[in-house]
Amino acid sequence: MPTVWLVVIVCAIAAVVYGVVVKKQRDRSQANVIPITKRSKEKPLQQTGQKCSFCKTPSKKLIFYARENGTIVGLCKDCRPKAERQNMLPL
Repeated sequence: MPTVWLVVIVCAIAAVVYGVVVKKQRDRSQANVIPITKRSKEKPLQQTGQKCSFCKTPSKKLIFYARENGTIVGLCKDCRPKAERQNMLPL
């Protein structure tokens, strides 16, 4: 009977040690997390727009075309003639 109590006590000590170690690791992993409300109060994210699929320059307004294989590309005003030459379908 004393060996049963010894096993129970060892298991309890192991559970407490495991709980302390896991909690310490959680605290370390959450140290780099910044609340989103804090970020939004500091400075807003810049709104530069999406990049053109061909020339990679940011543009506030893109026209989307479908290629022959079904992929979608967003093009700026300068790259629209390239899409028309390649017979892309506007969406």
